Amino acid sequence: MKKTKVYLIVPLVVLIVFGAYYWSFKSDYDAKQATIVAAIKEQKLEKLRQEAVLREAAIRDAIEAQNQRKKERQERDAREQKQKDDKENAKLNADKAVQEEQKLERQVEKVTGDVKTEKEEIVKIEAENKKAVAEEAFLKEYVKMAQDNQASLAAVLTKIAAADAAVAKAAAAAAAAAAKK
Repeated sequence: MKKTKVYLIVPLVVLIVFGAYYWSFKSDYDAKQATIVAAIKEQKLEKLRQEAVLREAAIRDAIEAQNQRKKERQERDAREQKQKDDKENAKLNADKAVQEEQKLERQVEKVTGDVKTEKEEIVKIEAENKKAVAEEAFLKEYVKMAQDNQASLAAVLTKIAAADAAVAKAAAAAAAAAAKK
């Protein structure tokens, strides 16, 4: 029987030792489990807080980046608009310069034509002036010759009149002589 008692007592002692161990384990287990669960919950909450902080920082960074991109886009658009305006102004200035150049060329052509016309007029006037001076010299000479002619004709007429008077005198003297005879 000794063996039977051993079979009964050993399991009972082991059962009591196990019960005591289980009892101490069970009483601490719930507290340990609650502590572990609380620690895990606290870790999760801390992780969520960190994620929320990181999320807020990421959102803030994203908003700043978005504002920066918006500012850069506005600056780029303003720069492109300024370049476009500068190109348009340069094109308008170039067109204006071309028009001004064409206008000045037309004015130069007109003035050159006017100068040529005036030079021709000057040449014509000088030719007319030379002709008038030559004609005046000719007329002065002609008038002098005409006056000389008139004087010589007057002298001839005087001589003719004197000769006629002499002939008339001679005829009267001849007629008187013939009448006396």
